[in-house]
Amino acid sequence: MKVSSVFITGTDTEVGKTVVSAILGLAYKMQGINIGYFKPVQSGAKGYIPPDAKFCQEILDLNISPEKLCAYIFEPPVSPHLAAKWAGIEIDPQYILEYYQKLKNKYDALIVEGAGGLLVPLKNNFFMRDLIIMLKLPLIIVARPGLGTINHTLLTLECARNAGINILGIIINRAPLKPNPMIEDNIKTIANMGNIKILAVIPEIPLEKKKLIEVAKNIDLGGINEIEQKRN
Repeated sequence: MKVSSVFITGTDTEVGKTVVSAILGLAYKMQGINIGYFKPVQSGAKGYIPPDAKFCQEILDLNISPEKLCAYIFEPPVSPHLAAKWAGIEIDPQYILEYYQKLKNKYDALIVEGAGGLLVPLKNNFFMRDLIIMLKLPLIIVARPGLGTINHTLLTLECARNAGINILGIIINRAPLKPNPMIEDNIKTIANMGNIKILAVIPEIPLEKKKLIEVAKNIDLGGINEIEQKRN
């Protein structure tokens, strides 16, 4: 299976981008693909150990230290632009691009996980959205299933489309095993009003590797790759 790298964003912070990144990575590994992971900017890294990169590195059995999966690592759990300011530096998008290219040479493809949503600033007048454009990557959006998700998801879709970003689809994360009528309607409304494919609905599960593997087995990578090929 021929694959390309993909960027994972969310409709907000704490929607489960890291878990989705790990699940997608497991799904690719099951297909024999040498998949890697990249977190351009990690804030909230206590002791400068990047939690998102560490989680994916462990789940995907990547033979590389978590710190080397990030271009920038900051301790304060704040927006990247503010974390960089407090550290006395400015984030350099060109450095991120070069870091990405070097890391990608080690793998068939990378799963690139953003911080927060599309309009999270990396520096003055440069947003996560602009980094996606610079990296020339297709986008998967992770969304919540509950109240408020329609607005957040449609806004994210509009922002990405206005920027000309290739959107592969939506992954709904942390859905209850028995969705109520509101959640079922939320998912249908996002698909219909957003004119977008729901790539997967991931249930709320314990963050154990064996549970993540079970979910990964049901991810339709063929469908994701087909969408990407049609839009290229």
